[in-house]
Amino acid sequence: MQSHHLLSSAKRLNPLLFPMSTMATSTTTKDVQLLITPQSCLQDEPVKIQVQGLSPGQVVTLHTSTKDVRGAEFMAHAHYRANTQGEVDVTTMESEGGRYTGNFPMGLIAGMAPAPHVYKYTRFFKRDVENPNKIEASVFDGHLTDQDLYADTREDALASIVHERHYMAPGVQRIPVRYGRVRATLFLPPGDGPFPGVVDMFGTAGGLLEYRSAQLASRGFASLALAFFAFEDLPKTLEEFDIAYFEEAVDFLLKHEKVMKSGVGTIGVSKGGDLALSMATYIPKVKASVWINGCNANVQAAFRLHGSIIPGLQFDLADVEVRDDGVVNVADCMYHPDDFPETIIPIEKANAEFLFLVGLDDQNWRSEIYADMASERLKKAGKANYEVVQYEGCGHLLEPPFAPFSSVTYHAVVKNPIIWGGSLIPHVQAQESSWNKILNFLKNILRYPNVSKL
Repeated sequence: MQSHHLLSSAKRLNPLLFPMSTMATSTTTKDVQLLITPQSCLQDEPVKIQVQGLSPGQVVTLHTSTKDVRGAEFMAHAHYRANTQGEVDVTTMESEGGRYTGNFPMGLIAGMAPAPHVYKYTRFFKRDVENPNKIEASVFDGHLTDQDLYADTREDALASIVHERHYMAPGVQRIPVRYGRVRATLFLPPGDGPFPGVVDMFGTAGGLLEYRSAQLASRGFASLALAFFAFEDLPKTLEEFDIAYFEEAVDFLLKHEKVMKSGVGTIGVSKGGDLALSMATYIPKVKASVWINGCNANVQAAFRLHGSIIPGLQFDLADVEVRDDGVVNVADCMYHPDDFPETIIPIEKANAEFLFLVGLDDQNWRSEIYADMASERLKKAGKANYEVVQYEGCGHLLEPPFAPFSSVTYHAVVKNPIIWGGSLIPHVQAQESSWNKILNFLKNILRYPNVSKL
């Protein structure tokens, strides 16, 4: 898949609807201009990055940086050579060095990693979804290293610009939810609706993450970002879940005046993946389930049903591999579901459609194996209600497009950096492709023709 094909066919919202939160102007030296088009857009949209006014054949370094909510700086840089017209077009031209080489149109955005002065295993977190990511972009004369770019002796940029990437489209509402036991945030698209409802869940990091739900709402879904532990008065650790909690979340969505009543979807990554399967299996109003690099069994915490319990598939910490630099590999720690069949979720009983998204370089969970087991179970039951999509070079953190990507980051629960897997370019391309898959799958199954897509 070529990223520039996505760029040329992207359905963008009107950039004029995104006023810059501060007056962002391009500063130039002589006649050099750095252009990012559009200058303000949604986070999941590609952009075109160009430099004009250079000398023919001039070598330059393009540098981008942003800060997350904690103030940690992430950056990327790439080396280019101007064409005979004195121009650089990142969409069509190849980088000669830096963070990446070759043609990678969104490399300066999605390729950002912790800056040299930041702990190298820092993960980019977006918690303030009502505010855009501000990307500071500059072009410098010569081919500079990342250390050069942060040196006191660095010369001034030839040109600079600020680019904004929004998680919430104009008119999207963010509504904190405290409904019975449910702890969540509801994101609603602009307009009267009704909109298809989706319950959105993450993994063992816990807490409440909102960035995917904000982006789903920007594409036409009423998305409920659902916390299930380590948030407010919810359990602090993964202990035991009750199906009633998730039923209550579904009930909340379906009672909302702007949500379609025909059924909802679920989406979950990692531990959230098996929760998405369980909801589809045991809650009849769940009609579509997106599973991202998860397991086909109920993992770690027991899942209480009405009158029975699905035990949690456990981990064997003796199989943890710790490298000399302290990085942990946990890929082989989880017991095999076949050895504990009572933990396997009987998804063949579900009245729902399934989309399994698999990173073939997932080095956190053996998601390829688990997706194969799940699809085989459905096949043996005579079901055709599933699709498995695999992505070469893609790791565990298969998320919406263009947030800074890292294959190893610190995990607060493990208290060490852990390996997620994935290689920069194929992983970013997988995120672009899978996001379109998710939007189209949910739109088609939940029967809503007006959902915006890339």
